[in-house]
Amino acid sequence: MGFLDRLRRKKPETAETPEAPAKKHSGPETAEYSPGGSPIYRYEDHEEAGFQPPAETGVYAEQINAYFAEQFPDRGGFVYHEIVSDLVHIDVHILRPNGKGNFYVLYTTGMSDLPMTLPEDIAGREDLKYGELFMFLPGDWNVGEEAQSPSDLPYECLWPVSLLKFLARFPHEYKTWLGFGHTMPNGPDYAPICDGVGFGGVVLSWMGSDLGQVETEDGHNVLLYHVIPAYKEEIEYKLKYGMEGLEERFAENHMPLVLDVHRPNYCADFTEVLD
Repeated sequence: MGFLDRLRRKKPETAETPEAPAKKHSGPETAEYSPGGSPIYRYEDHEEAGFQPPAETGVYAEQINAYFAEQFPDRGGFVYHEIVSDLVHIDVHILRPNGKGNFYVLYTTGMSDLPMTLPEDIAGREDLKYGELFMFLPGDWNVGEEAQSPSDLPYECLWPVSLLKFLARFPHEYKTWLGFGHTMPNGPDYAPICDGVGFGGVVLSWMGSDLGQVETEDGHNVLLYHVIPAYKEEIEYKLKYGMEGLEERFAENHMPLVLDVHRPNYCADFTEVLD
């Protein structure tokens, strides 16, 4: 069973922030911390609010598209448009490989149609409320074609698209937020994202000035987060030593920005059992 199906079936266990726990507030609250000091939020008791069509769609889509076109010019591409949308309308845009880079660029629009819900102690941080997600896939990945339904793809090819869509809707569905260093396991047992793939969850990174944010005309700048599929040990290493520690491991091993489903586990030696 794929990442999206497992998360919807089991409900996500955690999505932690690097800040102090919230007090009484409509946003996320927790009194639970990882060994590295990151608050841990659990969502297993989430109650479905029923279908809610988006109030607005494509609020920043034009500006986000222009930004990615500038960063990755002369590529061409297509969009997997969402047919039925709950809360926000999430589209996944695909830019094709070109002579300057043999990789696909996938990014979302629609996540930033609504502000995310921050913990009370940082509720005023307007610079953290709006975000979108992106990934890089190898040039030989089967991403489908324009006018094709993504459901026509086998799941071993489709899961990055499904993953981006799920994560982009997640903060609005669960009234929480996603940001730099946040992690999410694929269920409590870190089930494989896809059959034959060892990753058991994801971690969100931020590339700063290289590919960090879209400056919007109304000043609600949209932060861009790189979705990195990760192994259980890598996620738990982050929980123990923080995102700085995990990024050091990634840097030491020259982790590629383009997804490699066969890459080694850079924290395979981490065997501590976290409570």
